Amino acid sequence: MAWPPELIDDATAEILIRLPPDEPAHLVRAVLVCVKQIHDFYPLSVCTSWRRILTDPAFLHRYRAFHGTPPLLGFFDVATGPYRVVPSFTPTVQQASPVPHRTFDCADWWTLDCRHGRVLFGLSLYMERLVVWDPITGDHQELPDPRIPVGNYTGAVLCSVRGCDHLSCHGGPFHVVLAGGYNCEDNTVRAHLYSSEAGTWIASTHLNLEPHVIRRPSACIGGDIYFQLSDSMILRYHAEKNGLSVIHPPAAHTSEGGIVLVPMEDGSLGLVGVRGSRLCLWSTSLNNPEGIAGWVRCGDVELMTGIPLMPYSDVYIVGSAEGLGIVFVATEVGRFAIELKSGRERKVDEPGIYYAIFPFVSFYTPGTMLAH
Repeated sequence: MAWPPELIDDATAEILIRLPPDEPAHLVRAVLVCVKQIHDFYPLSVCTSWRRILTDPAFLHRYRAFHGTPPLLGFFDVATGPYRVVPSFTPTVQQASPVPHRTFDCADWWTLDCRHGRVLFGLSLYMERLVVWDPITGDHQELPDPRIPVGNYTGAVLCSVRGCDHLSCHGGPFHVVLAGGYNCEDNTVRAHLYSSEAGTWIASTHLNLEPHVIRRPSACIGGDIYFQLSDSMILRYHAEKNGLSVIHPPAAHTSEGGIVLVPMEDGSLGLVGVRGSRLCLWSTSLNNPEGIAGWVRCGDVELMTGIPLMPYSDVYIVGSAEGLGIVFVATEVGRFAIELKSGRERKVDEPGIYYAIFPFVSFYTPGTMLAH
């Protein structure tokens, strides 16, 4: 029996483009399997043809555009031990993780944020040094000293290209927002804006408020950044106006295990908290430059259906994956990723003592160079 002719490149690309991106090794494995199966008949042409398609920047752009939302590859956190604070990476993919498990082998580095393919780290509680790292390309950039007094800060990193779809931000310009306060006596919260294009801190603003902050994932909506000051107060940084304002969580919500902020599909701010064995989801009824008009309860997720919780078990919400509708909870039996729409639960790590989870969301194909 004669073997069928080779697939033309266009047909091959149409097949490969439909492989899901949530396991980065799928594309490479598909090529290797096909090469192995028909190597005796097309030993050179298949290998070079399929590899050429897989590494073609145009195909990688099409692949990302076809799937739209980058997948979750894992998460950064801050593991604590005696006199040490060490960021580490936990992959949620089975193979071909782009990041080594131990990110920094030194003490006192804090994960501050993770967005648009970049990670923001700060040295020590007082942000004496700040580094932005791209795990896919390996590029890293140390930011200049913001020249601010010692204080308690959190931060956010985001792509600064206007109109970008954020499917491949690698190598492009970015902004960093540092928010927090100096000390409890100062009663002032400040925000500082860094531009990688300018190579300097380009703006700052302040608000009279107690400067306590919680280092959990921020939420980016329409260019504005939302930080948690506490479980009862949210700080909004207005990027275009370079101003700060405060939002209070819904009065009817009393969270027993913390809250996280999430962008909603309609562009409003959302909030997820824990009450007993349930996740409670709220959204703002109106989001405008002046603030919000109120909160609307928009659903619950029951955790007992898939997580083997004992009665009176503690559940803490520790992170959210922006754009994926996923939040993370820490329990005595492990850490779990919860899909808010479906309620589907997936264990992603064993139990541990962690402050927060910062999801790393990006397209990644092993063995290829991403086009900037």
